[in-house]
Amino acid sequence: MEGIRIGLQGAGSAVVDAHGVVHPEGWRADSCGWWLAASDKWHDPRTSPSVRQQRIDGTPVVQTKIGVPGGDVVQRVFVVADRGGRLVMQVSNESPEPVAVAVPTREMSSTAAAGASRPQGIDTPEQVMAFPLSHRGSITFAWPLARARFRKTAPIDASLLPSPDQVARGWVLTSDRASRVAPEAAALVAARCEISLMTAHEIDELLDADPARGMLTIAERVRMGDNPQEWTSQLADAARRVAKYPQRSPWTARALVMAARTLLAAGETLAADDVVELWQRTNLSHGGAAEDSGDTAGDIDGAVDRVAAIEQRFVRAVSRTRAAVLPTGIPDAWRGVSVEAHGLVASPHHRLSLALRWHAANVALLWEIDGPPGLSLSAPLVDAKFQTTELQGEALLQVAS
Repeated sequence: MEGIRIGLQGAGSAVVDAHGVVHPEGWRADSCGWWLAASDKWHDPRTSPSVRQQRIDGTPVVQTKIGVPGGDVVQRVFVVADRGGRLVMQVSNESPEPVAVAVPTREMSSTAAAGASRPQGIDTPEQVMAFPLSHRGSITFAWPLARARFRKTAPIDASLLPSPDQVARGWVLTSDRASRVAPEAAALVAARCEISLMTAHEIDELLDADPARGMLTIAERVRMGDNPQEWTSQLADAARRVAKYPQRSPWTARALVMAARTLLAAGETLAADDVVELWQRTNLSHGGAAEDSGDTAGDIDGAVDRVAAIEQRFVRAVSRTRAAVLPTGIPDAWRGVSVEAHGLVASPHHRLSLALRWHAANVALLWEIDGPPGLSLSAPLVDAKFQTTELQGEALLQVAS
C-alpha cells in the first residue's frame, strides 16, 4: 500500500493514502475512509480534484484538505498510545458554511454531539454515519488499533486525546534529540520518523539485507532515545560484515562511525575501539569518497540515506581526530541563507554544532565541539586555509568561486 506510514515508535500500524483514507494493519480488508457533504454535493476524497496532502512538520501526522464552497475541510490523521493505541482522525471545517462528515462508526469514539444519521445521496459502506460539523468547528474520531474478536471495545472520551499539534511536536522533539538542522528540517524529521516507526523485526531484516544501512538505522534509533544496550550484538556482527566488503555500500564509513558511537553509548568501549579500527582501515583503502550519494525516497533505504546525506552536507568524520566541515562544498540553495545545525556527529567521540552567516560572497563559520580536545576541523572544498582545533569559535571563510 502506497502512502504515508503512521503509528507509534517501533510500531508503524497504518498507512494514509493520498486521499486521506487510512489502511490500518490488522483490520483485514477494512479501511477507514471519510466523506463530506457540503452545500453543493457530497465530496468523496478518492475522486475529488481539490485534495491536497502534507505531513505536519515532516511527522506521521498527515493533513489532507478538500475544497468546499467558501473554503476547506481539513482532516488530520495520527496514532496515539492512549488506551492501548488509537487511530485518531480530527476533521475541521474551515469554510463559512456547515458541512457533514461521514466516517465508519464500528468501535468508534468521538467528540461529536448527537445527531448522526445515515448518509443520503452517496453510497458508503455499512456502519458509516454522517455527523454535522458547524462553521469553524471540529470533531475528533478515534478507533482502537486492534479490532476486538469477541467483544466490542468500550468507548473512550475522545476529547482527552492529544491534539494533532501536540503529537507532531512530540515527534519533532524526538528527532531533535539526534540533531536538528535548518534548512531541510522537515525532510530530516520525516526521514527519522520513518526510521522510528520500524519494528524490531524490520530492523533485523534490514541488517541481514544491508548491514550498513541497518547500523545507521540502529544508530538513529539510539540517538532518538532507544536503549543502546539492546543492539550491541547486532552492531558488532554488522560492523564485521561491512568492513569485510566495504565497497558494497556508499555508507560504509559513516555506518562504522555511527556504530562506534552507539557502542560507546552502551558502555562497550572495547567493542567501539574495534569498530573504530575497522573504520580507519576501511578509510585507508576506500577513502569514504562514495559517501557523497544523493537522496533516494519512498522506502526505508531512502529514509536512512536522507538522514545521512543531510547531516554529511554539514560535516563528515575523516579520522579519530579530523573532521571536514561542508565536505561537498556549499549547496547553491544555502548561499545567502542563514544555515545552522546542532548535534551532528563529527567523530566517534565528538559532536558538532555550527552556523553559517553570510558576508557578501564570503561566509562566517561559527562552531562548537562537544567532546574531548584535539579534534581538527577543516573545510577543504570551501576555504583550504581554514583549520582549527579550538572547541568553539568563529572564522570568516574565503569562499572559493
